[in-house]
Amino acid sequence: QKSRHADMKSVDRAVVTRNVFAMAMKVADLIHCSRPLELHHKWVDLITKEFLQQGDLEREKGMKISPGMDRSQPPGPLQQVGFTEIFVLPLFKEWRDYARNFGSQGGQAEILCYEGVEKNYKYWLHASKTSSGASLMSSVSASDDSPV
Repeated sequence: QKSRHADMKSVDRAVVTRNVFAMAMKVADLIHCSRPLELHHKWVDLITKEFLQQGDLEREKGMKISPGMDRSQPPGPLQQVGFTEIFVLPLFKEWRDYARNFGSQGGQAEILCYEGVEKNYKYWLHASKTSSGASLMSSVSASDDSPV
């Protein structure tokens, strides 16, 4: 840990500050992934609805539909597994580790956030293995055009 602190002295403070703020913004954007499952699932449902509406607009304009936004191939738990493995877990792990070394109170809040992400990841992993590929948004029909 001492070598990490020594390395930080040789790094441009402005670069470090910019990187920490960029990471903080990404963590804030994805914080729902660390929240209790009911709240996290609500956010996933809202984001999925927004994505499907974007796909509908792309279809109407004759555009190629973006991945994960096609209502005819609705996303499911497996998409959440991939998103969490590729983006969320690595981000929150780095944020936790940074806070442990440089944050207040030894990064206790960030550790709890990471544990929340892990817990929700396990839920999605289990759901992906037991689900028949049903949409997360089974209640969202093709005719649903209400605002998000």
